[in-house]
Amino acid sequence: MKTARLAATSASLNPDTYIYKILPINTDLVSISSDDFLRVIHPATLELCHTVHPTHDGVTCLSGFRDRHVLTAGRDGLVRCIDLRTKNATLELLEERKPPILSLACQENLIATGAELTDAQATITVWASKRPLLQYVESHNDDVTDLSFHPSRPSVLLSGSTDGLVNLYDTTITDEDDALTQVFNHGSSIAHTGFLSDHEVFALSHDEMLSIYDDTDSDIAEAPMRVHAFGDLRPQLQCHLHQLDIVPLHHGSGWTLDMANALRLPNAHSDEVARSFCFSRDGDTIFTAGEDGLIKAWQSSEEPTINTTAKILGSANKKRKKQDGPDKDERARLNPY
Repeated sequence: MKTARLAATSASLNPDTYIYKILPINTDLVSISSDDFLRVIHPATLELCHTVHPTHDGVTCLSGFRDRHVLTAGRDGLVRCIDLRTKNATLELLEERKPPILSLACQENLIATGAELTDAQATITVWASKRPLLQYVESHNDDVTDLSFHPSRPSVLLSGSTDGLVNLYDTTITDEDDALTQVFNHGSSIAHTGFLSDHEVFALSHDEMLSIYDDTDSDIAEAPMRVHAFGDLRPQLQCHLHQLDIVPLHHGSGWTLDMANALRLPNAHSDEVARSFCFSRDGDTIFTAGEDGLIKAWQSSEEPTINTTAKILGSANKKRKKQDGPDKDERARLNPY
């Protein structure tokens, strides 16, 4: 395992301000945080370029969109498209019931949102232009935590939920039963899901169970094929407090954790949870962000060996602020997993 060196650290945000997510957008680095600011950061120096506020009353999601535009969503039920040049919202979407939005995805002219369970419905809404194109309200029975569109089949949408299901939909079909083409029952609450290839889907649960599924068979009556079940990643990745490792997933005869090419970021965010990471456009720098309100830039002490097209897993033993049940403010922080 190689060790990265710390190249730069941003100025700290106000105390108790968490950075939820960072993304490279064109030549900038963009972040959202618990104070509901959207910040544009210079990636070379990590200096603040400008801010946009308020993005939402409880921002939850950030996604790249068209040139110099990003999408944000929040617990206020709103989706906004923000022009980073003018700092203005050029598009605003609001579902009638205003459920808190927990997940967001976009492609071409479609935007998909996944909602928190509200009034016994966990709604997925697909928007075209400014109007809802379709809604799925029965496929999940708990919070929709992750969404993504297929990389080469733009009408295919993937969803994950705390009900333990990962679903595939054909968004060209309006009837929900017919649109639901595949269901993967992961067996525990989904934190992240996405496409590894044209026909392979990964699912990572909140208790760190990772599996990869084959979606080649679109017959929902057939049991989906689990290509590889990694099980609990924590012992395999040798997680420790205050440690962040970037571990590639290698695809040879099958999927394996490539520990030989893992990169350790020592004492990444000290005692705080690392919420997000991303690569620079050239792949030479890794950016991390955490609940300490800092963004950090890291570089390998050797020549970079991690291909940015590889599928990456970040491992860190995540320490919660509170050990008792989450109150309203704690839920608003979002789940760090």
